[in-house]
Amino acid sequence: MSISAGMTAFYSMRLIYGTFISGAQGTRGVISHAHEPKMAMSIPLIILMIASIYIGYVMKDVMIGVGSPYLEFVGKEQHHSMESEFIPTVVK
Repeated sequence: MSISAGMTAFYSMRLIYGTFISGAQGTRGVISHAHEPKMAMSIPLIILMIASIYIGYVMKDVMIGVGSPYLEFVGKEQHHSMESEFIPTVVK
């Protein structure tokens, strides 16, 4: 587990460095031809986005709602986290 955690930390730092810290690694020709994807790629992504928001809204009570099996799984000492569900919306 320590080796896996170490490899994950190494890869994560490498990813952050390559994405945000270092300069562009492509050639001038590759960078000049970069563009947004066509609508044929955007439509499935929009459909997946809407579906994931809908399913997340519908299934939220199953996963973390009051009386869900998840709360029994984490133990009785964790039930104080339920109190945040009953805070008025203005306060949230």
